[in-house]
Amino acid sequence: LMSVVGFIFFSVFEKKKIVQYGLYKAEKKGAKNIRVLFKHNIIKFSLISILTGVVRTSVVFWLPTYLSQYLGFSSKSSAGIFTAATLVISLTAFIAVFLYERLGFNINKTILLLFSCSAIFFLLTFLVYQPILNIVLIVLAIMSSNGCATMLWSRYCPSLRDTGMVSSATGFLDFLSYMAAAAANTIFANAATSIGWGNLILVWFGLMVFGVIIALPYDKFRKKA
Repeated sequence: LMSVVGFIFFSVFEKKKIVQYGLYKAEKKGAKNIRVLFKHNIIKFSLISILTGVVRTSVVFWLPTYLSQYLGFSSKSSAGIFTAATLVISLTAFIAVFLYERLGFNINKTILLLFSCSAIFFLLTFLVYQPILNIVLIVLAIMSSNGCATMLWSRYCPSLRDTGMVSSATGFLDFLSYMAAAAANTIFANAATSIGWGNLILVWFGLMVFGVIIALPYDKFRKKA
């Protein structure tokens, strides 16, 4: 249905010249060499892809079970809350781009801020058990992490166009994201039973703290040193 709606809207916008296409000319000739990607921090963004993949896919996947087992909602209520939560989470991309623009179109600052917010919200999710507040906090934590994913897919990957490896890099990062989520699903299934939901929230908090560490501006530190 969305494909049909999208096709109609794009067709209308193209006819009205709202959407126009131009041929991009690279400023530098793309080397199409894997080593070029290392100059574009591919390792850093690979780790970001892994971390955000775990939250974006795996944590959200377990959210209905979390609502039912940890917060005590009925299956029907959990399904309804999950539907509403995912609708709110879908707004993340717009919020992330808004922050990105307010931070001077700086992708690194935006990712650092969003990982920091996600870590804080996951910690508060652990500390605050009151069901409604807990739901709000975990949704905000997921949205903050997903904002980092928005920067990855909507800003970092297109920025590789001069390398001639946008598709290759995007495919590789996508692979890492879903492999991490698949592994996390297996681990979380056992962890929820063995260590409990509270400690699992702390694991999610720890992942976001690791994200903050990854996002720190090490280049600036080196220059000062």
